[in-house]
Amino acid sequence: MKILILYFSMTGRTKRVAETIAEELSSFDLKIEQVKYNKKVKDLLKEQDSIKRGVLTDFSYSEEVIDLEYFDLIFFGTPTYGGLPPPIFEGFLEIAKNVNGKRFILFNTCRFIVGKTFERMQTKIEEKGGIVLNKGKFKGLFKINMKKVKKFIDNLKQELIKS
Repeated sequence: MKILILYFSMTGRTKRVAETIAEELSSFDLKIEQVKYNKKVKDLLKEQDSIKRGVLTDFSYSEEVIDLEYFDLIFFGTPTYGGLPPPIFEGFLEIAKNVNGKRFILFNTCRFIVGKTFERMQTKIEEKGGIVLNKGKFKGLFKINMKKVKKFIDNLKQELIKS
C-alpha cells in the first residue's frame, strides 16, 4: 500500500502530528510532503480567494504529489484557520489530479475547536469523487498530545491491514 501524508502547518503543530503519523506507518510505502507557504502567514488572508482557486505560486511542494494516481491512501492534515481549513486545502484539491475514487484520512490540529474544518474538507473531497475514511482531531492549547496521535494510528493500522 502506497501512502501519501500531505500537510500544511502554520506553527509546527500539524507538522509534528504528520511526522508522528509517518513514524507510526513506517512499515508502509509512504511519502510525506509538507506544503509550505513562502510568505508570512498573515498574507494568507489577503490571498485566500486566489489560493482556493488553485493559484499556488507562493507555495512550495513536490510536483509529484499533484497526481494522486500512485497513492492508495492519502492523509491530509491542516490546522484550523478561522473555523475552517486553510485556503491551501481547497487550492490543492483544485489542481490535484486523479482524486476520484481515492481514499482519504483527514487530520487537524487546533487550540480550542475544530469548527467546520472536517465538514468542509469532506465536502470538497467528495465533490472531486474522493472518499473520506476517517478523521483525527488533535487539540491542545500549547502542545499536541502525541500519545493520542499514536493511538489514532494504531486503530487505523488494524483497518489498513484488513483492507
